Amino acid sequence: MEKATSSIMRPTIKSWGFVLMVLFFIGLCGMYRNRFMKDTLVPSRQPHYRIINRTFTSEGACEAKRNFMFVKVHKAGGTTATCIFQRFGYEHNLTFVLPVIKSDVGWPNFLRQEDFIPSADGTYNVLVDHTVYNRQLLDHLMPPDTVYIAILRQPLSHLRSVFNWYGLARKIKGLGRSDPVASFIKNPDQFHVPYVKALSHTRAPYTLEKNYMAYDLGFPLGLSDSQSSIDEYIKTLTREIDLVLILEHMDESLVLLRRMMCWALKDILYNVAPKNLKKYKKTPISAALLKQHRRWSNVDYQLYDHFNAILLQKIQREGTDFQSEVQHFQNVLKQTTIFCTNAMMKVPIYDKKHKKVVRWNFKLNLTAGKLTIPKTAWHEEFEIDPGLCIKLKMEWVDWSHVLKKKHKMPRNISYGVRRAISWTNTKVLDKSLLQTIFHVD
Repeated sequence: MEKATSSIMRPTIKSWGFVLMVLFFIGLCGMYRNRFMKDTLVPSRQPHYRIINRTFTSEGACEAKRNFMFVKVHKAGGTTATCIFQRFGYEHNLTFVLPVIKSDVGWPNFLRQEDFIPSADGTYNVLVDHTVYNRQLLDHLMPPDTVYIAILRQPLSHLRSVFNWYGLARKIKGLGRSDPVASFIKNPDQFHVPYVKALSHTRAPYTLEKNYMAYDLGFPLGLSDSQSSIDEYIKTLTREIDLVLILEHMDESLVLLRRMMCWALKDILYNVAPKNLKKYKKTPISAALLKQHRRWSNVDYQLYDHFNAILLQKIQREGTDFQSEVQHFQNVLKQTTIFCTNAMMKVPIYDKKHKKVVRWNFKLNLTAGKLTIPKTAWHEEFEIDPGLCIKLKMEWVDWSHVLKKKHKMPRNISYGVRRAISWTNTKVLDKSLLQTIFHVD
């Protein structure tokens, strides 16, 4: 019996010879293919479809991050980013920390429980409205795996935007008319009011003209002359903030964000027309004045220089295809802008009494069809329709209205909170669009 089993299990010499002949033939085929066919292969213009530097699931795709907090720094391009985050949260049915009042969650104070609308189950996924960054408070409110994101802007450009938005040239007496910003920088101590009171119901100090971005990021302005305190705080922020977007590199920042969050390219599309745009005269500043402004707003400059350098380092580590993805993203933005110009129709709203146009509403052009963006190395195929064009056009107040209408609250919510949610001041959406796209009034 043992001999029979042995003869069955042990291959014969003939069978081994056959196996060797097959392997030899396969090897010859491989050599032939490599030598004679490789020149005829068409090289791919893009790398194989993948998401770089991610933690992959067993299916080969990374898992999108859906818990995040955005430190919306004033006048630093934060509204554009906020609209991206609001749209993502809406599309994925996430729960927002929504302000009871207009747009601030406690700002310019640290946030308190009474500053935001409670959720039905007491949990939240997203916070994007203005709040003073304080990690201990935020960790108490947000999930443990929350991703923290912020934004910064070149400080002189930031100061110009602050002057323009808040009308400081009119409010600060004695500034030169030709260039009030330069006039301010020449002698800031003469014009600066160290602590400007906010609205009467908050009564907290904050600054507009000096280290304003640092204030939003939670730096105690009383320590602005302590370099050791500045160094320690920048070190802390570097450890705590996962990504700081830089306005001067917005598209690169968003592509980094997409990769870090494992989002689709469609998720980071935005309206290329800047939000909250106010045109103002930009005159060059001398090197001496720029140096003086750097001394004046010292914390803002150190924050910007540090995180701008970190952003560039992260870009370098992303690989050779990063700039290709940025260029592709910019091309998609251009295509989307062209398509959406035709997909939305502007309708004038007249003031019959004064016989003039008081605002413009938008209507969907349902004959526009859809724009198809083919699959590439960085995303699957996706479509852009007129409804998405409206969402890209929406301002933060439009999103705030929709998100408050969709927000799931406890049953015993107070009348004051319900009244705050009923506040409406949309810019792009009218009743028709609210019902057609979002099914709310």
